[in-house]
Amino acid sequence: MRIRKNLNKEEENTHRWLISYSDFLTLLFTFFVALFSLSTMDLFKAEKFTGSLRKAFKVIDEPIPFEEDRNKAVIEDLKKLLNDISGINVKSDARGIVINIPSSILFDSGSALLKSEATEALTRISEALKEIPGKILIEGHTDNVPLSSNSIYKSNWELSSARASSVLHFLIQRRLSPDRFTIAGYGEYKPIASNDTPEGRAQNRRVELIILR
Repeated sequence: MRIRKNLNKEEENTHRWLISYSDFLTLLFTFFVALFSLSTMDLFKAEKFTGSLRKAFKVIDEPIPFEEDRNKAVIEDLKKLLNDISGINVKSDARGIVINIPSSILFDSGSALLKSEATEALTRISEALKEIPGKILIEGHTDNVPLSSNSIYKSNWELSSARASSVLHFLIQRRLSPDRFTIAGYGEYKPIASNDTPEGRAQNRRVELIILR
């Protein structure tokens, strides 16, 4: 009887690996289902799903607070650097660190040629960007006032793109790497204030440099 008990015990022990193996297969199947789901769902659902996975597997995501702390420090440094240039605003949003420069500092009305007084502001910004890693998006924006008939630009869209391009070329001339930059012209279609007042239109005429997250 003792020999039989030992044999039964040994037989039980040799099959225990099947439990661990089945658990592994279940996890592996779940992982591939998750990958397939991520490839077919939209961005909002993907972010929601990722959050659920983090909670389920207790993943600690440390880069987010680190990124926020870094952004706060960079924003404070930029504000100190540009605080005596009226109108320039530095903030953080979902895109990254945003340097908002009113077009009046950079250009004459309807023009994409940089004014001489724009040099100081852009030079300071270029020196700061050399110390800040990351890709940079340069956005041009206008108000909704149509261009004059003798303008060389067909629309505010083209004017905003040309202004973003002018800022880009200035920064590249200051030995910033071209592969860090992307430019976009939005014309009047991304206002930050109402175009019904002169003050609102002035706010909408701007160039934004976004140090992307």
